[in-house]
Amino acid sequence: MQPRTCQSQATGEAAPSLRSNFVWTFAGNSIYGACQWGVMSLIAKLGSGEMLGEYALALALVMPVAMLSHLNLRAVLATDIFRRHPFGDYRTVRLWVSAAAMAVIVMMALASGRGATIALSVVLIGFSLTADIVSDVYYGAMLRRERMAEIAWSLIARGLLALVSFGVVLAATRSLLPSVAMLLLARLAVLWFFDRPRGSQGEDLAQQGRESQWEIFRTALPLGVVLMLVSFTSSVPRYAVEHFLGTRELGVFAAVAAFLTAGSTVVNALGQSATPRLARHFGQHEDRQFVGLALKLAGLAAALGVVGIVLAALVGGWVMRTLYRAEYGLYGPLLTQMMAAGGLVYVASALGYVITSARSFLAQMPLLAVVAATSALMSWSLIPGWGLRGAAMAVAVTASIQIAGELLILHKAMRRLERVR
Repeated sequence: MQPRTCQSQATGEAAPSLRSNFVWTFAGNSIYGACQWGVMSLIAKLGSGEMLGEYALALALVMPVAMLSHLNLRAVLATDIFRRHPFGDYRTVRLWVSAAAMAVIVMMALASGRGATIALSVVLIGFSLTADIVSDVYYGAMLRRERMAEIAWSLIARGLLALVSFGVVLAATRSLLPSVAMLLLARLAVLWFFDRPRGSQGEDLAQQGRESQWEIFRTALPLGVVLMLVSFTSSVPRYAVEHFLGTRELGVFAAVAAFLTAGSTVVNALGQSATPRLARHFGQHEDRQFVGLALKLAGLAAALGVVGIVLAALVGGWVMRTLYRAEYGLYGPLLTQMMAAGGLVYVASALGYVITSARSFLAQMPLLAVVAATSALMSWSLIPGWGLRGAAMAVAVTASIQIAGELLILHKAMRRLERVR
């Protein structure tokens, strides 16, 4: 089968500039991230610390399974610049794997033994994340065409609709379950009415069959394992906090960690915008351009970490009181410690995009397995004695190990590039 030409080459469309792509991606991810943050704030203000902890625990239980099923098909599709497989096969793989993941999540909820509220929250959040994951394959098609504006509008609509509907129901019922159900309905609406028609536009919806789909699955599975390990790595401190300190302290940790997630929104916008360009440079053996763009990406991530530390040190307590409740202002110092760990997390995330753009998929699995084990070891060692500060320290040590491993993988990828020139 002959490789197909890139969309821009086939249609003569001019690809948007990298700056334009970043602006749109940053806008979409920032608003969507703020809306997710808003959900946490609403739970803290209208609910209780225990309710926030229950929500955080359900999310932490679901995320590893959801991320395994994610397979990072967006990256695989976006870096398939010669269109070896039709979009129809990518979509089929996404639907079948998502269905299998939901079956696992339902069984996990039934076997959790944590009570009806958390079990039902796990199922509803699982379906909600599955809707996001199905949308993501359509994002992959838009990303390959470098149509970040369409992705941004989808994220904005999904975030705002989910936040407003969640807040209205939570204010009316003061109950977590119906509020989470509204998150699911909002995301399904955006998937059906926006992502599906926009993502499919101009794509080959035909299917080549099981052989093509199996090849896509085999290619993407290492990335799914990587995402699962990344999710497990970030979830482990939450498991340990809930186990050693209780549900309310987990709610506090989740509220503080939400600020780290906000910074990750910017890094993800940078990484997603740069991925097609990085993949093109690597695929065309343009090592100087590839390294230059990779250094810019990592440097911006590090600078973001420094800004986060400074802001947390100056106004962290006030921000915590304003966005949550007055008692959360006591955790300003913890926020500064988390943002210091966040700087390392941001650099690790940026390097992850660089490695993925070089299609170094398999090499990431053993590294992330070591990183996940490090997170578990540090969390279970530090949190019992140091409390929530120990959780921040565990995040920092884990991210440092990840950065070291990613630099090694990137070095090997560059050696591989030199050999084929």
